[in-house]
Amino acid sequence: MKTLKLLFAALLLSAPAFARPESLNVLKAEYLDKLFAAKPHLATFLGDHRFDDKVVDLSEKARARREAELVDEQKRLGTIDQSKLSLDDKIDASVLSDGIDLELLYLREIREFAWNPRLEDSFPFYDPREIINERLAFIIHGDYAPEAARRKAVAAQLRALPQLLDTYKINLKTVSKTHWEQAVKDNKGRIEVFETEVKEFTQKDKEAEAARVQAVAALKGFQTFLEKDLAGRATGDWRLGRALYAKKFPLALQTRLTIPDAIPRAEASFSTARAELLEVASRLYPKLFPGKKLPANQNQVISEVKDELAKHHPKAPELVQAHARNLDKLRAFITAKDLLQLPPKETLSVVEMPLYKRGGAGAEYLAPGILDKSKKEFHATYFVDPVDPTWPADRIESYLRANNDYEVELTAAHEAYPGHHTQFFYERRDLNPLRASLWNGAMAEGWACYGEGLLVRLGYGGDDNDRYRFFDARGRMIVASNILLDIKLQSGDMTDEQAIRFMVDQGFQEQAQAEKKLQRAKLDSTQLAQYWLGLDQITRLEADYRKKVGGKYSQRAFDEGLIGHGSIAVEHLRRFLLGE
Repeated sequence: MKTLKLLFAALLLSAPAFARPESLNVLKAEYLDKLFAAKPHLATFLGDHRFDDKVVDLSEKARARREAELVDEQKRLGTIDQSKLSLDDKIDASVLSDGIDLELLYLREIREFAWNPRLEDSFPFYDPREIINERLAFIIHGDYAPEAARRKAVAAQLRALPQLLDTYKINLKTVSKTHWEQAVKDNKGRIEVFETEVKEFTQKDKEAEAARVQAVAALKGFQTFLEKDLAGRATGDWRLGRALYAKKFPLALQTRLTIPDAIPRAEASFSTARAELLEVASRLYPKLFPGKKLPANQNQVISEVKDELAKHHPKAPELVQAHARNLDKLRAFITAKDLLQLPPKETLSVVEMPLYKRGGAGAEYLAPGILDKSKKEFHATYFVDPVDPTWPADRIESYLRANNDYEVELTAAHEAYPGHHTQFFYERRDLNPLRASLWNGAMAEGWACYGEGLLVRLGYGGDDNDRYRFFDARGRMIVASNILLDIKLQSGDMTDEQAIRFMVDQGFQEQAQAEKKLQRAKLDSTQLAQYWLGLDQITRLEADYRKKVGGKYSQRAFDEGLIGHGSIAVEHLRRFLLGE
């Protein structure tokens, strides 16, 4: 024992001369504990099941208590001498600071609880957004505890739901019409799930089933409240407004880039991608239209090529399966090019998006349970929004053309390999709970977009590579347009009609695709900005990294350097890869 003590003392003396990190570590742990207590849906999603029997408390008293906690943590963080911290600790301190400031902004100024009736939490780090059904699904289908224990947690949430809905009724004042319309649809889907999937789980226990019946009655009462009581107050604007959006932008995206600087850079990216699109379209034109003269009008060249390629699309009932059938092809290409280690195939499922989640993104990746230390294996879901059968035939065709065979493959690259699912696989290897909880959306979406382009750049598709290049270039136009739409729509500088015309006429997007994107831009803020910001930053980082290492550049080393530190802002990753 004495020898071990001496050895331990020697190790301490030989350690780097960093400040003892206990104070920051204690603050990080306390912050996460209180964050999860305040947002139990976030805790469940991340795999911390201490609060599974609780629901969020949005009462005025609870909000004041949470604000006081954050102010105290903000002050304590300010007392830490960051000049004496290691690089990793400095980054964690920055992540923590942004997280505290952003939540205070939500409580004090955004005040979503007063105008958004969708039963969601748009706090950027809670990716599912919806806080009732999504969370129940994680527990019902989870394997972290025996079924009886999980049923007990579900029953507790169901018993608490009526009070939560009553709190919503108290909090909601003048609401956004756009969010109200979507809330009416959402809640109908929510009730359907309670009458089927939830019932199947609770009916095995008398008390749980009684709680479900009570919860369904409360949800139906909330539906009546939405359709009758709240309808007359659905006159509010969905926009954050210029001033509030400008406050949220740097905190939600964890960036020092300002909005005035982002706009011209995104516009330049849009123009560069359009030039590449025209170049590829001009190469494809004689192959697609043998003997036909290349039109002088550039837009006509691009539009005709797009329309011809978009004819190759899945049938409406086969859209979800179309996303799944590309995964093996993507894995084989990535392995052949030695780009990354891939997660096991069985860790990902591709499924139809449930009713209460539809109407926003066309596809979504969710990987709950990252903080669950008891699980050696993990499983994630790649959701696909199916065709709405109530749409008219022309809109269905437009939506399928937007989700043509090439786009579907690139989407699979984005969501799965080498995109989100692969990044999540790497993040689990050396888990940092703070970074996993306050993950950087711009880095995650930027990596997924970068991964799509990387495969295309390396020849994905073989003889048909130009077809993928065409949609990759258009995809980069879409990514650039996303942040421009987000900024201008939320700031009040663009109308609905201007947004649609920009996407369709200048961005060569399908009408149905543009309409869906507009709705998404209205229902959330700063999320659409993540794609361009992350991609732009990663592209610049790659160029600088290539200059630094010269002929020693390894694509795999760069890829693993990007996704090997958790989902932190690319501005922080530059410090690891470039030593800045």
